[in-house]
Amino acid sequence: MKEKKSSEWLYIPTTLQSVAGSPLRSEQRVGELLPRVFSRMDMLVVFIAIVIFIPNASIVQATQGARSETYLYWAIGVLTFFLPGTIVAAQLNRFMPVDGSIYVWTHRALGPLWGFFAGFCAWFPGMLVLLACGTGTITFFQGIWVQLWGNEPGWLIAPWQQGIVVLCVLLLAGWLATLPLSLIMKLAKSIIALYATAIFAVGLAGVVWLVGGHGSQIPLTVSSGEFNEQHFVLYGVVVLALLGVEVPLNMAAETRQPHATRLFLRWGPLIVLVAYLLGTFGVMTVVPQNVSGLPYSTLTAINVAFGVPASVLVGLIFVTFFIITAVLYNVTFARILFVSALDGRLPARLASVNRYGVPSRAINAQTVIALVIALFTYFVGPILYPEEGFSFASRVYDVFQATTSVIWCISMVILFLDLPLLLRRFRAVLTKSSKQLLAPVWVLHLCCVVGGMASLLGIWATFRSSWNSQLIPDDQWRINLIITTFVFLIIGLIGSAYPRLLSNLEEQTAAVRENARLYDELQIAYVKLSELDQLKDAFITSASHELRTPLTIVQGYLELLREMEDITPDIRQEFIAKACRACDELVVLQANIMDASRLQLDAATLCITPVAIKSVTSAIVELFEALTVKDQRDITVDIDAHLVVQADEARLKQILHNLISNALRYSPPRTPIHIAARIEEKERMVRISVSDRGLGIPPAKQEAIFDKFVRLERDMHGTVRGSGLGLFISRQLVEAMRGTLCVESSGIENEGSTFFFTLPLD
Repeated sequence: MKEKKSSEWLYIPTTLQSVAGSPLRSEQRVGELLPRVFSRMDMLVVFIAIVIFIPNASIVQATQGARSETYLYWAIGVLTFFLPGTIVAAQLNRFMPVDGSIYVWTHRALGPLWGFFAGFCAWFPGMLVLLACGTGTITFFQGIWVQLWGNEPGWLIAPWQQGIVVLCVLLLAGWLATLPLSLIMKLAKSIIALYATAIFAVGLAGVVWLVGGHGSQIPLTVSSGEFNEQHFVLYGVVVLALLGVEVPLNMAAETRQPHATRLFLRWGPLIVLVAYLLGTFGVMTVVPQNVSGLPYSTLTAINVAFGVPASVLVGLIFVTFFIITAVLYNVTFARILFVSALDGRLPARLASVNRYGVPSRAINAQTVIALVIALFTYFVGPILYPEEGFSFASRVYDVFQATTSVIWCISMVILFLDLPLLLRRFRAVLTKSSKQLLAPVWVLHLCCVVGGMASLLGIWATFRSSWNSQLIPDDQWRINLIITTFVFLIIGLIGSAYPRLLSNLEEQTAAVRENARLYDELQIAYVKLSELDQLKDAFITSASHELRTPLTIVQGYLELLREMEDITPDIRQEFIAKACRACDELVVLQANIMDASRLQLDAATLCITPVAIKSVTSAIVELFEALTVKDQRDITVDIDAHLVVQADEARLKQILHNLISNALRYSPPRTPIHIAARIEEKERMVRISVSDRGLGIPPAKQEAIFDKFVRLERDMHGTVRGSGLGLFISRQLVEAMRGTLCVESSGIENEGSTFFFTLPLD
């Protein structure tokens, strides 16, 4: 089922967007191309999936000497990095709620080249985290094995075995990400609810362990009173675990509720802190110190406190979490590619959407990139470096994930730089419109300084020491990390210059494209001239036919009055009255022609007010009383007296007059005419219909009769006269009042036609 898009979406710039210069194409068009289906809860779910990775609760492996200060450093990390990041991201989002977030923000602050580079630094980690989601799935499959059989896992050890699992996760996530967003979020909400329950169970395991009379496996004491390098590393790893606060804002323009980002921005830091404290508490309290650093140590905590079945169930929940997280990473990070393509920074094909309104080509491109990285890590690399053995995949994985952390922290440094630059650039505007600020300017600057320093410290901590010194020595770790980071950043800079690299080619093809454009314009002009010529012929034919009859009548009676000198006063008055009626027909014809020419001006100046539809309809029906009595007709009006629409009353009367007049003219005497109105609740519109029992209208002609000067062939040579303008004028007026005018008819004689139009319900 296709996602429902907002047909009335309109780009409305914020205060800063209004003064920042010409909007980016992505700012204007995202709402047209992508459906607005994202809710507050959806944003919170994406936030939890992006930021809270439960294996990070085993962070104590980085500093085995740390004890109860681990909890303190979680709090310090949230206060000095995550909370400032949340405030800065919330402020930038208030300035510019856009898809692609940091790409657009940096574009406004530093220009297009740095905007794309910042977008790359925020996007590329997502590709490597997709790999991490596959690895997380393997980790918890292995953890389930350990809980069931109590020994080292006997499966998913060889790189090719792990590679198959990772490829399956990437392909499944890539396919799911191209489905309707509303369907994905329904699935994600269920899984995240189970995930939150599992995290709570990990924390509860620690409580159960202590209540059972056991002591904490890692003593709840401070390791030492001195601040040493271990604490630097601990803080740096905490910062890396908290990356991702800005990611849900990549979809800020797709929210269907005002301020949909407030829920996760306000409560996000507390949710993250509580989740990681619960996980850390459960692991440090229940799991022996020698295995507490294993990524699946959370399952061990559950096993000890609640038994094997519970640990297996929690393990399966964590597996499904990593799969849905891979889907959400694909969805959110694809928006950066999508908006970059819309702005011409990447190939335009990446800006296309599928039948569900999903940027499927951007998602497919991400999936392919992640698959290539996985193939190298688990298949090609081990073949090229057989001496590395099974450790190759682990070494490459650690280096890639560390590279992810470094590049992601670089994007955060740019994020913390964007806000001060925008505050300075638009200082005058913000002074007049202080409501645009979430906090005093000095608080925002402080958040940028503290958050930027925390990001730099996270980069330093990543380079400072190896994540696994036994697998990769520190010196080799730094060399590998510098090389991979440098290579990927160079790729980002080359991508930033993509439009410039194509400029020469653009210049060479400019003349060809200009000639093609001029040719297209000439073709269009020719078609328009042909249409105007046909319209002129139709007007001349119709006007000649319609003018001839009343003019002949006027001329005939005037000649009779001139030749018959001895006629009685009664006959003279009858001749004059008939000549006057013919003149009235000429006036009506001239009025219709004038209406058709000035309709656009009148449509812009309609006076829209609440109008009782029944009273207006009854007044128009009374105008035809003499004709209905003569033809022995019944006109029935089936309209609720309390039904009120939003319309211009004078123009509504004109529309009804045209439709009722047509029904009388094109249906035989003694046949009924039925006028009805009913409410269409779903669209909040009122449908008014006029039905007759005439000859009907052939289906092939039902759309053409609403054009200027168009009449059916049978009517052009019949006795019924008309200008061919009434239906055209009526449709234009209905559409100007935000409604539609259509006809239903089988085209079979005596089955008649039903003209119906809609107007907004008051």
